[in-house]
Amino acid sequence: MPAFETSVTIRFEDADPAGIVFYPRAIALAHGVVEDLIRQTELGWHGWFENHGLAAPVRHAEADFLAPMRAGETLRARAWVEKLGETSGTFVVEFLGKKGEARARIGTVHVLVDRSTKQPVALTPEVRRALEQFVA
Repeated sequence: MPAFETSVTIRFEDADPAGIVFYPRAIALAHGVVEDLIRQTELGWHGWFENHGLAAPVRHAEADFLAPMRAGETLRARAWVEKLGETSGTFVVEFLGKKGEARARIGTVHVLVDRSTKQPVALTPEVRRALEQFVA
């Protein structure tokens, strides 16, 4: 699987009073990993997030929390593109502990839209080519 990998440190601000990642923060952490994956493509961060004609908002998000992610831990994060559709891409991020055990798996579907009309548009050849390298 052509996954992107990085490390993520769970900060105090990410956790609830029990010291476990608060679920909306897990989705935000996963989004950060997706941003880092996109930085590695030919589009780069600016080509994806500062494209004045197109945007890629999240249409769907889901998460499976398999074991606690605790404040102070550094986890390995693996991200890949699970699917490229006509107008959308599905990203998956897995957070893994020191022994490789899965802690959480978070998926997001981003739809490419025209910024002016807010309507879905086909993935451009540049977007498709940039993301294909991470398709599992």
